[in-house]
Amino acid sequence: MIALALLLLAAAPPSPPPADATAAAPAAPAGAALPEAVPLALDVQVAPEEISLGEHVLLRIAVDHDLRDVYALPGFDPAPLAVPKGAPPLRVHREEVAGHARTVFELALADYGSLTPRLPDLTLHVTGPEGERTLTIRGRPLKFRSLIKEEGAPSNDTAHHGPKPPVPVRVRSLLWLWLLLGLLAAIAAALGLRAFLRRRQLPAAQVAALVESDDLALQRLAALKADAPWKRGEGRAAIFRLSEIVRGYLGARLTFNALDLTSEEFVAALSSRRLMGLDLAELADEVRWEDLVKFAKLEPTAEECLRGLSRAESLVRHTRPLRSLPAAPGAAA
Repeated sequence: MIALALLLLAAAPPSPPPADATAAAPAAPAGAALPEAVPLALDVQVAPEEISLGEHVLLRIAVDHDLRDVYALPGFDPAPLAVPKGAPPLRVHREEVAGHARTVFELALADYGSLTPRLPDLTLHVTGPEGERTLTIRGRPLKFRSLIKEEGAPSNDTAHHGPKPPVPVRVRSLLWLWLLLGLLAAIAAALGLRAFLRRRQLPAAQVAALVESDDLALQRLAALKADAPWKRGEGRAAIFRLSEIVRGYLGARLTFNALDLTSEEFVAALSSRRLMGLDLAELADEVRWEDLVKFAKLEPTAEECLRGLSRAESLVRHTRPLRSLPAAPGAAA
C-alpha cells in the first residue's frame, strides 16, 4: 500500500506556484544590464607606458559621439592602481568637432604595490535619445620597470644604484675676500695717515728753504732774459712766460689767484688792493699789449720783448717788501 501511494504522488502534476511568486517575476528586468553604447570613435592613451613603483601615470580617454549624448564617468575602482594623494581630480572636457561631440576624460593614477600593473576596467554612463547605455573600456597591462633588477644590471648606463650616501658639500666662503679687503683698507688707512702727517710737517720744513716771491720773480726774469727765445723767433712764447711771471708774483704778493683770472679780472683785483710802488695804469697798458700778443697773435720784436722784461723787473723792484731790500753799507756797525 505504501509503495502504491508513493507511485501515485510521483505521477501527480506539480502544484501551481503561490500568488506572491507570480507577482514578483516582472521586476527582474529592472536589474538587467544596460545596452552597450557605440561611439563614433574611442581613443585611450596612457603616459608613460612603462612605470615603476610609486610612479604616476596619466590616463586620457577621448570619446567621439553624437551631440545629443552625454558621457560621464561614475565612481570606479582603480585597482590594482590607486589614485595618488594630492593628485588633481578627474578632468572632463567636452567640445564640438566636425558635427559631433568629443568628451575627454583625464585622470592620474599610480602604482604603489603591484608588480603587474594594469589599467582598470572603466564603465562610462551614457544618456541620450536612445536611453541609458554604458560604454565599457577594458583595461590593459602596463610594462613594469624594476629598480631592483636595474641595480644589478651589468651596464652602468642602465643600472640603478639606489640612494647614494651623503657626501660632504663644499660651501663657498667669502672669509678670505673680507680678510683681503680688510688688509687693503688697513694699508690705505696707514698710507693716508702718513700722507696727512707729512702734509702737516711739510710747511714748517719748507719755510726755511722757501724763496720769497719777489726774489723768485727776479730769478725767473733773469733766466728768461738769458734764454732770449725771441732770438729763435719765439717772441710770443717769451711774452707768455713774462705775463705768467708777473701775474704769479703779484698774486703771491697780494695773496690772490692771479693766474686763473682774465685780464679784466686781474686789473680789477689789483685796483681793489693797495700795493705801494705799483703803477696800475702802466700795468693795465702792459696787460692790454700782452693780450694782443697772446690772443691776436701779434708777433713782438726783440726790442719789445726786452722792453717788457725791463718794465717787469722795475715793477718787482718797486713793489717788493722792505725786508727784501739789500742792507745799506755800514748798517751792521
